[in-house]
Amino acid sequence: MSLPTFQQYQAEFTGHIRNPKSAARPKGVPARRMKVYTEIVFNNMEGTLAACFPVSKKILGTRRWMRIVRDFMAQHRCATPWFRQIPEELLRWLETSPPCNQDLPPFLPSLAHYEWIELAIAVSDAALDTAPDPEGDLLAAKPALAPALALLEYAYPVHRISPRFKPEQPNAQATHILVFRDRNDEVRFTELNPVSARLVTLLQPGNLTGWQALEQIAAEMQHPTPQAVVQFGLELLSDLRRQEAVWGTRPI
Repeated sequence: MSLPTFQQYQAEFTGHIRNPKSAARPKGVPARRMKVYTEIVFNNMEGTLAACFPVSKKILGTRRWMRIVRDFMAQHRCATPWFRQIPEELLRWLETSPPCNQDLPPFLPSLAHYEWIELAIAVSDAALDTAPDPEGDLLAAKPALAPALALLEYAYPVHRISPRFKPEQPNAQATHILVFRDRNDEVRFTELNPVSARLVTLLQPGNLTGWQALEQIAAEMQHPTPQAVVQFGLELLSDLRRQEAVWGTRPI
């Protein structure tokens, strides 16, 4: 069944905007006027994506970056009407349908995710169900992590990638990054070692006291002096509270 005439026109119009080199301009539309629409849409899309992925753009260079944006517009069908979620759509496209013949750096999906997470945490509506005690005992009580928080693991040192540092191979050990929004709504990043990352993982559900989580870690490590693990953990939790990744403690 053929589409009504006006829908055929809309499909041709938007198709040309998405991919002007492959989709013909609708009949009766002057080239100069059509160019205005194609440039406005592309520039808005590129500006939105560049604001979220500035390092990726620098790594790729202007020509490859523009090609990526154009291919994304031509090939991907966004599943959201929200403009601020377009960067997430690009991220999904890079992870699942990487462009062909672009010679992209192998770390690009990881780097793009690292850049995108700042936006995701910034706009998160996560909130604590109860007000934490900011001076609570981090061992005896249950540490309350910042509500807008993500613990991430990357094969590449994404926080160090730049035009001057482009790793060709993944690290032997994963990179753990804790991303959180502090009480002033600033998004902050901190690198964790594997033991610190394990502690945050255990505390995220909010079911364990600091002491219980650290005892579990000591048992998993088969550490000969569990008290040393507890002392290390207390120092880490105190530091995270100073950074406002931990907002206090929950009632037991």
